[in-house]
Amino acid sequence: MLRVRCTVIIFTLFLLMILTSSVQAQKKNEPFNVVKQYINDIDKHKWYAIPNLWVKDSELLGFIQSKHNQKYKYGLFGRQRAKLKLWKELPYSYASQYLPSVYIEKYKNPKVFYVGVDYKVYKENEYQLNGVNYIFITTVLENGKWKIVTETLPPINSLINDGYGFGTVDEKTFDERRMRFIN
Repeated sequence: MLRVRCTVIIFTLFLLMILTSSVQAQKKNEPFNVVKQYINDIDKHKWYAIPNLWVKDSELLGFIQSKHNQKYKYGLFGRQRAKLKLWKELPYSYASQYLPSVYIEKYKNPKVFYVGVDYKVYKENEYQLNGVNYIFITTVLENGKWKIVTETLPPINSLINDGYGFGTVDEKTFDERRMRFIN
């Protein structure tokens, strides 16, 4: 009888270990984890790790390899620090109106994340400001792994008016703060 109980307990523990490791492996490949890793890599200036988080068709590797972009701190290189502050997944049916369909239409089941990222930048422009920036990061499945397909700037006031905003003060002024850089 004791032997049967021990066998049952050992079998149960073994089964729990397998199920736990399977759940952890699945969580590692969840779409939002790619977004978190992307922001973390920007913060740590792991420029050559970033293209691995994007779909293969992305032109990001060429951008990152450009000495000109590096020297003049264009795009990602203009970000000294990046910290993820706010995030939520938006329904694709809603967010798709603000996305460039040419990049997404060949993928199934895209996930759109509306994120607030606190940047410290070398030079502010209409694409990145010091403080919290509000962007869409869209992920898709490519060969069974979640990858980023776009990072876009949606019209924040429209999101707020449609009930998808975070409700922060800086979010409400984000579009206005960006406009000072647009001629």
